[in-house]
Amino acid sequence: MQNNMIDMNSLYGEASIASQFSERRFRRFIEEDCIFPVRGVKKTFNRNDIILKANNDLNAVYFIEEGIVTGSIGKGIVVDFYTARDVLGLSNLMLGSDPAYTYQVLSEELVVTRYAKEDIIEKIMNTQEGYFYHYVHMQNLVNQMVKKEELLRLPTRQRISSVLLELGEKYGEETSEKNIICFPRQISKGMIAQYANLNPNTITSVLQKLQEEGYIYTIKSAIFMDKSKLEMKLEVFS
Repeated sequence: MQNNMIDMNSLYGEASIASQFSERRFRRFIEEDCIFPVRGVKKTFNRNDIILKANNDLNAVYFIEEGIVTGSIGKGIVVDFYTARDVLGLSNLMLGSDPAYTYQVLSEELVVTRYAKEDIIEKIMNTQEGYFYHYVHMQNLVNQMVKKEELLRLPTRQRISSVLLELGEKYGEETSEKNIICFPRQISKGMIAQYANLNPNTITSVLQKLQEEGYIYTIKSAIFMDKSKLEMKLEVFS
């Protein structure tokens, strides 16, 4: 495997691989008619529905179209979030392999396209491009894990500010005010605490401090954040 990666990098280069075989292009590749065309089925889930459960693989792969999903371990400890264009169930190509997390719908509604895992495996294993797409997918997962580990090493205030900015940009909504983002209402303070591996009381205390300093403000329990101010704050930390 390692030799294959070395050969691939020498032929294409890391930057070329990432651009030519991005996750955005992966979906089109899956459904191409030229070889092993794979057809998915649109499915809609409601809030709190479980899509995939740890230690109970359904041999399915899901491409998220709309909505937000949480990935949790143990007794519902949230460790990550997923949204449009993310792929669930592809981290292990072995049929019958168990997902590491339990994936649960966080938004009011979730729209996905479901593919049979065996069909995805067949296309990946029998095409050169399939190997590249899966490689990029796995690299993205590894990079996300590294980024999360780096986040958890940050001092408390810097960590919480980074989490607000990261989750706000990815899952929040832009407002009519310049640089103001509405933090996703679905992600509670408790979830922020779990994601940042901090005590909920610490989250509340730091959020109050950030509000006093003008980085965030609340309206009817919704958190609004000034993206540019938070970015400047994080630059000072670094």
